Amino acid sequence: MVVSQFQDQAISWEEDYNTRVNPTLMTRLLHNAIPVLKSVDWHIKEVQEGVCVSELPLCVASTNQHGTHQAALISLSADYTGGLALATLLRGVPLAGIHRCRNEDSASLWLAAMDVKYRNPSTGHLKASCVVPEETARMVKQRYFAGKRVLVTLPVKFTSQGEVIAEAEMKYFAQPSIQLHPTKQQPRISPLYKQKLKASARMIAGLRASFDDRGMRLDVGHEREAAGPHGELLAKRLHGVLPQLQDMVKARTAHIDQTLQSVPDLKQVVILGVGLDMRPFRMSEELGNPTFFELDLPEMLEERNRVISQMQDRPTINRRTIAADFKTDDIADLLLQHPDYSPTLPTVVVFEGCSMYFAAEENREILTATSKAIQHPSSRLWCDIVTEGVVNGTSQHPEIDSFLEGMEELGERFIFGCDQPDSFLQDCGFEDSRATTAGDFLGTSDRSFSTYQFVVSNARSLNKNLTQAVC
Repeated sequence: MVVSQFQDQAISWEEDYNTRVNPTLMTRLLHNAIPVLKSVDWHIKEVQEGVCVSELPLCVASTNQHGTHQAALISLSADYTGGLALATLLRGVPLAGIHRCRNEDSASLWLAAMDVKYRNPSTGHLKASCVVPEETARMVKQRYFAGKRVLVTLPVKFTSQGEVIAEAEMKYFAQPSIQLHPTKQQPRISPLYKQKLKASARMIAGLRASFDDRGMRLDVGHEREAAGPHGELLAKRLHGVLPQLQDMVKARTAHIDQTLQSVPDLKQVVILGVGLDMRPFRMSEELGNPTFFELDLPEMLEERNRVISQMQDRPTINRRTIAADFKTDDIADLLLQHPDYSPTLPTVVVFEGCSMYFAAEENREILTATSKAIQHPSSRLWCDIVTEGVVNGTSQHPEIDSFLEGMEELGERFIFGCDQPDSFLQDCGFEDSRATTAGDFLGTSDRSFSTYQFVVSNARSLNKNLTQAVC
């Protein structure tokens, strides 16, 4: 993807300042994104194009009777002071993880290296200043708006009462967020995107690990091991930003479990986008030890296998992992070419937490391919689909608007929704689809739950007749 080199001229600096990078807004957004900045009252004092001035106050948390202990805080302050000075050059471009944005129009910035020299001990509030040299600023704009990755080193100086306390050289990467995603032309996944995948999987495992109310219970030991301290912390923090999501994850987990339990003589379970789903370890014995086919990006499968290898007392499970990129690979081909997979056995395909992140045509291709791989009369598809109002912002209900704002704060904007999932799935090769909202399943009146649908579909009759003929 090439970003227009004229994009930064489509918006004035005054408008960009008011809507994207002014000190009040950015202090609030950074405090929300990095709570430790709020805890030490770090804040932005001044922003100009290519310039950021911040203040690191002397505080109780960094001081004792023998002096101050601000070295680590100076490094933290330098990171975000230099980063914001860099961000001001990307006029009109929201920052991933900070602003509400989509991958298609946001920038990803991260610190690659730093060198801090501490000149004098500090006994007062610290002023941090980063001024991007004009020649460097021109290079940053030219490269970024030409769709090229930026690697730049910026100076940050700390002063207190007119005395230089520390000087830092901060090296940053910056590039359009969409470029972090693997493509056919560039299949290699970026370290930043890989980390995002892992964090998301740990977070969902952390939400599942707190599965203990509304009458829904399960053995959460494996989920807790999969989440680890990072996943539990992310889930706890997420609950404060988006309290509904925890119950939504619990509801869909229980609904999938019930769907699996309802299929007689189940032989195969296909999990598309398996992440750190520990369902195979929770339910294998109960389901009669079916074979689980776990599909995900190779980097995610690598992390999954690493996590599983470290689990204690894990049962022996019939697992088969299949590396897949749902945007480029044919699901049916991957399954049908696997020596242990049979389309004529009772199978449930689970497509959980994925459809809302793929475009309509991408979902159509994924699900149409899936329908070709399940041919037994008892085989089922389980998927979750949000309503169209969630995607296009036409819900006109405060609860739903609040939920969407929370999702956007997390950088998880939905791009696909459907008000008639039965028709959509019929076009994809399924029939007899039965949709249940999370609200109905949980028995809650919160309108945001009414926009989240669980859909169970049967394989098309043509496939059933083919199976019967084969049998």
